[in-house]
Amino acid sequence: MEASAVPPDAALTDDAPAAVPRIDPKVVAESVRVLLAENVLRYRNFGAYWFLIKALLRRFYDAHALPFLAGSYSDLSVNARIPEGLSLQALLAEALDTYRHNAAFNLGRNEVEDDEGQRFRLYDPDIEG
Repeated sequence: MEASAVPPDAALTDDAPAAVPRIDPKVVAESVRVLLAENVLRYRNFGAYWFLIKALLRRFYDAHALPFLAGSYSDLSVNARIPEGLSLQALLAEALDTYRHNAAFNLGRNEVEDDEGQRFRLYDPDIEG
């Protein structure tokens, strides 16, 4: 019998992986509202997930709170880059990961990369038009 590299009681320690926390869409919307209030061009950091995030913002805010919501622009070619069949929780997790990556490495450019590594131009005329 082989010795296990992980002691059997390891799951009882603080080193055990934590359960994946639920992402609250309302908290995400509020955080995004604050980020965009500071610099609206941060929308680019969401990459292919921007129009999903924009739709989420519409659930909680109106054009009075976020003036760009007065427009209805959505780019189907960008939306098609989002993986199909994911739950809202998974989509929000991907959107937040994309934001973190682009905030660190993309430096605000509107040419971003999708999950497949393909570069594309993200432009929302409701914000930049």
